Parts: sequence; structure tokens; C-alpha cells
Amino acid sequence: MNAAPSLKVADLNAWYGESQALHGMGLEVGRGEVVTLLGRNGAGKTTTLRSIMGLLRRKTGTIRFEGEDIAGRLPEAIARRGIAYCPEERGIFASLTVEENLLLPPVIAEGGMSVDDIYALFPNIAERRTSQGTKLSGGEQQMLAIARILRTGATLLLLDEPTEGLAPVIVQQIGAVIRKLKERGFTVLLVEQNFRFAAKLADRHYVVEHGHVIDTLSASDVAANLERIQNYLKV
Repeated sequence: MNAAPSLKVADLNAWYGESQALHGMGLEVGRGEVVTLLGRNGAGKTTTLRSIMGLLRRKTGTIRFEGEDIAGRLPEAIARRGIAYCPEERGIFASLTVEENLLLPPVIAEGGMSVDDIYALFPNIAERRTSQGTKLSGGEQQMLAIARILRTGATLLLLDEPTEGLAPVIVQQIGAVIRKLKERGFTVLLVEQNFRFAAKLADRHYVVEHGHVIDTLSASDVAANLERIQNYLKV
């Protein structure tokens, strides 16, 4: 990793009740990088994002963001520090319009995107700005879920399965958005099972199994290791 580290996770263990989900998880994400967590369902990928965001309280280890250990902080303090989480379930408020959903999260720092910039990045939701959340397709909901965290001023985006269940044309659009976000200087940690999608975007891939990293591949390693990667991801 050539970029200065924005996020560094070391020896992270986490539990749901008495069940341990992470076993010494470790990873680094440089400023301006896109890094993916790959692995089968239940490997610990989402748990890693939730732990970084402070949503999983029972954990040990270190989570350093911009040099500061945030492992013991509450989610609202972590958000104010500059990390935004887009969960797999999207969390769109059905009774609110697109624009109301978009304006809901507070701005926590300078540098967030304006509403006009966001609409330029997501023309699909710009066209639906007065539509209620219940009227949106799955792809439009996913775009809105990503869009609304861009106003906040967060510099690190945690994206959980943004392509899950979406049509190929929408997957392509989300890929284009992530590339543009990288160009704007955002740092992205992406949980993804669609390796073909992730391979076109990421600087580096961490393969996760049983709550820890079992392999790391840079973008340049992918072509020579496709069979190995496919074996990791087989159900």
C-alpha cells in the first residue's frame, strides 16, 4: 500500500452475544483507495464494517482512523469523526421523499457534496426527487442510500453489498459512481460478493474467512490468481 493509511484495523475480535464473529481481523485502507472485503456469506465482512462503525460494542483490538483509535467510541462520535456507513438493508424512509431522505443526515464536516453535485452524480434519483421512498426501485433505493452519506462531509465510506440483487445495468452505474467518488478523493471500504464487479474497482482485495483475513491480493495480482479467488468464493 503506497497511500498513507486512513484506516488501520489490527487484531480485531468481535462477538454477537456469546458467539465470536471476528478472530483477529486486520486490514489497512490508504487515503483515496478503494479496498474490498471478499468472502462467502457469514465470513465476517459485514461484522467488520459494523465494528468499525461502533455498532458492535463487544470487541477487542484496535481500529485507527487518521491515526486515532476509535474502537471504543459510540457510532455518533465515529460518524462525526468522518466515517459513513451504507448498510446492505439501505434504510430508506418510505414515508419521505427522495430529497427529504437525502437531506436527513446531518453535515458533520466541510467538504461534503452539495445536493446539486449529488443529483449530477445520480441522475436517476434526481428525476425522482419528489417521489416517496416506497415508489423507488431497488436500484434507486441503493443509489439514494449511497447518495445521502455524501453530503455529510465523511471521507471514509463503508459500503455493504451495494450491488446485491440489482440488475446488471444498475450494477454498472454504481460501479461508475464509485470510480467518480475515488476521483474526488473519497476512501472506500467495500463489502462485495460480486467479484467481477469488485475487481474493476479495487486497489486491493482482502479475502475473509471465519472472521479473519486469509489472503490479500492487489489489483495487479488478480489476473494471475482467478482460479484461486474463485475457490475462495465457492459456496
